[in-house]
Amino acid sequence: MKAGVITFHSANNYGATLQTWALQKVLKDYGIDAGVIHYHPDVIDSLYDPMMMKQGMKRQIKKLGLSVFNRQSLIRYNKFQSFLTKNFNLIGDFKTYEELRNAGLDLDAYIVGSDQVWNPNHIGGYNPAYYLDFAKQGKKKIAYAASIGSDYIHPKYKEEMRNALSTYTGISVRESSIKEPVQELTEKPVKVVLDPTMLLVKDDYEEIKVKSTRKEPYILVYMIEKNDQVISLANTISISLGLPIIQRRQVPGFSNELEPFYTADAGEFIGLIESAEYVITNSFHGTVFSILYEKPFVSMLHSDTGSRTVDLLTGLGLQSHILYDVADFTDFSMFKIDDPKLLRNRIEDLKKSSIRFLVKSLGVSDRYRKLNCPTSITKENCYGCNACKDICPTKAIRMKEDKEGFLYPKTDKEKCTNCGLCNKVCIRKHPNIIKYEGQYPKAYSAYNTELEVRKDSSSGGIFPALSKYVIDEMKGAIVGVRFNNEMNAVADIAEDLETAKKFSGSKYVKSDFRGIFPKVKKLLNNGRFVLYTGLPCECAGLRSYLRKDYDNLLICELLCHSAPSPKVFEQYVNSLSEEYKSKIVNMEFRNKKRGWKPSDNNFVVTLENGKTRIEHTEDNVYYRTFINGFMSRPSCSNCKYTYYNRVGDITIGDCWGIQKAAPELNDNKGVNLVLVNNSKGENAFQRISKQLKYKQSNLKTVFYKNHKKPTKDKPGRIAFFMELDKKPIDELLDEYSEK
Repeated sequence: MKAGVITFHSANNYGATLQTWALQKVLKDYGIDAGVIHYHPDVIDSLYDPMMMKQGMKRQIKKLGLSVFNRQSLIRYNKFQSFLTKNFNLIGDFKTYEELRNAGLDLDAYIVGSDQVWNPNHIGGYNPAYYLDFAKQGKKKIAYAASIGSDYIHPKYKEEMRNALSTYTGISVRESSIKEPVQELTEKPVKVVLDPTMLLVKDDYEEIKVKSTRKEPYILVYMIEKNDQVISLANTISISLGLPIIQRRQVPGFSNELEPFYTADAGEFIGLIESAEYVITNSFHGTVFSILYEKPFVSMLHSDTGSRTVDLLTGLGLQSHILYDVADFTDFSMFKIDDPKLLRNRIEDLKKSSIRFLVKSLGVSDRYRKLNCPTSITKENCYGCNACKDICPTKAIRMKEDKEGFLYPKTDKEKCTNCGLCNKVCIRKHPNIIKYEGQYPKAYSAYNTELEVRKDSSSGGIFPALSKYVIDEMKGAIVGVRFNNEMNAVADIAEDLETAKKFSGSKYVKSDFRGIFPKVKKLLNNGRFVLYTGLPCECAGLRSYLRKDYDNLLICELLCHSAPSPKVFEQYVNSLSEEYKSKIVNMEFRNKKRGWKPSDNNFVVTLENGKTRIEHTEDNVYYRTFINGFMSRPSCSNCKYTYYNRVGDITIGDCWGIQKAAPELNDNKGVNLVLVNNSKGENAFQRISKQLKYKQSNLKTVFYKNHKKPTKDKPGRIAFFMELDKKPIDELLDEYSEK
């Protein structure tokens, strides 16, 4: 998809430049061939080009050169232009609307925003360019974080705006105060979204940031408009701390200041924010980058645009950083960001709805659409647990693979009787998380004392011990996942230990367990003891399907990083078969011959011709792409089964926090994290405890190095799947497997 952004990208100020760059980057990260439509009318250029400034606003250009003031202005202008041509994918070159309209740009999507692109005072009244009137009919037209610069729409422009917005695919604004006035002009929902600069994290800005070369510590003061209160506060802080000030303006205004950063471009500005000891600003984007770089800061509001700073800081719980009057300043605590981790989580929460609006409007992902299922949940919320399909009495629901290779329910409306059972068993609505009682959960670090058993396991060999207990003592059956003859990961039932061995080892692909729930129920109803092992969502799905607890059922939940696409895995297996000229018959992602630590693991492929291929696991492109978060099921980024939220009677996984939990057990041969969640799990653990070496700890300690929250998608996930069927899988995985 090709998309063009039209905004005030040629305005030589940090906010305009950085919001443009950020939006372009976000679009590219989501697989969009994005660029900036190079529309720069005189109404914008005349404000910044020193050669175009009105006579009363510029110094006289002398015959033999510019004055000092104009020389600096020209340096600044040229540096901004250089940044623009280097970092923006410019589309065309248009000075007038007629040139833009007549160019006949052939794009799939046109985006206006962010910035005050609908402010008539900035664009000379109603400028059709900033309402996308030039876009080809039938193409996507989107307003992202558009601003009017006030909470009022002049009646003179309402009808033209109403007509323009009627053709939009999606409409969003930057300030909440303008949402309702815009909503009155359209039947489409109007969303309030984050400024594009907030959609990225500081690591994203490494691409353009220029590290500051200033040697001594400093206070950075960034004033958009001159403000005596800002100057007074900055002088007070400077004297109190003995720190000099750097500012943007050329005219000195502080008692102790260094050379100004007037000629710094956008990348250098970020570097200066990063290196500052303190930031004092009345700029929205000065506030934004202080937040992103977690610098001690105070915001003193701009007279025209202060409301959006208040909205942002209030939404992030940072109201204490707003100083309305210098007389109210009491101590330095208002500069401090008290809980950076909490702040990052709040930003992430706000980003979700903004990103959702953008990708949904562009149509580059269908993860936000509702499923063709009576549950009415969206694709991103569906775990694919099969409970709705298996519970349906009329077999109206089947699981269908989407273009990413994941299974989702699809309902035959003619067969559906609206009985409501699918709603009752949906684990997104009813997650079946265990309610701990009494002494539970109990947390252990443990491993199997039988060395050979432990060697053949990915971790500490707890699953084989449970299997032996169930088969030998309980005469039961075991449900797990194995590779079939086609190297598909499928759920199966084992009646003996030899078959159960195939369930050991990390598979790193979402398994197919269609039809397994009814088989488990039949075994249970026949009085057989069953050990069910699976990912948390699969265990929750079984509980929902059964709709009651069975004394003869033990659910062993496996800690999960995320569930990769079966389609990606299949293509990868096929590519290896072609490369090695032999069918693949087995894969070990974490062979422990060299050791259990990830840095020691090997990826081992066994071929039908009897040969093996060995590679360091951390160098394997499939494994790295999986770990990087590019190919997991959408629901994994919104998973409810992490850390304290358990669904199994017993939970097992790698104990990556072993150095803190039980360093004496760490011999680099594998250790399990074991959570005993109820009395049923307690009984099973006690029955196998003689085969184990273990140490009891607590939940926080054993989870010291295990992830406690859902694995977040990388922005490039959409791009990855858009390219899945277009590129050879080995090339695609190599592209997304960077360490």
